[in-house]
Amino acid sequence: MDDREFTLELRDAVQQYLAAVDAWEAAYQKYYRLPGYADRVSEDLAAEHAEYLDSRRRLEGLLPRARGLCFKHGLRDPFPTLVRGSLGQHAPQERDTSAIGRSERLAVSDCLMELAAACQEWSSQPAAPDAPPASNGGNWLRRLVDYLY
Repeated sequence: MDDREFTLELRDAVQQYLAAVDAWEAAYQKYYRLPGYADRVSEDLAAEHAEYLDSRRRLEGLLPRARGLCFKHGLRDPFPTLVRGSLGQHAPQERDTSAIGRSERLAVSDCLMELAAACQEWSSQPAAPDAPPASNGGNWLRRLVDYLY
């Protein structure tokens, strides 16, 4: 699998993981206030928790190569902060934000866009760097632009 395909798979894994976190937190807020919460939480959140664990395992499997790609292209690696968060640590009354904050999500999104741009394959091959530019006898401005670009 080349780098471009990997960045697409990484993007899909991150989106699935963030969706699983959001679904788990929505279900947690729904069931947190119910009477008998401690007895019912394990069975009420079982599906969301299983999806969260599956998406986390998938993302953790992609992290080493993502770290290498970030290093290769000179980018900061924001992906380990995604899997460090813990779900259900705070009661909904204590904290209204997600376990994965907005700044972490933005950093991951920016990194994914920069990785996708860096791994983009160009359809045409550039000319050899030491080959002189083709002069097509146009005006001096066209020749200057062709020489510089």
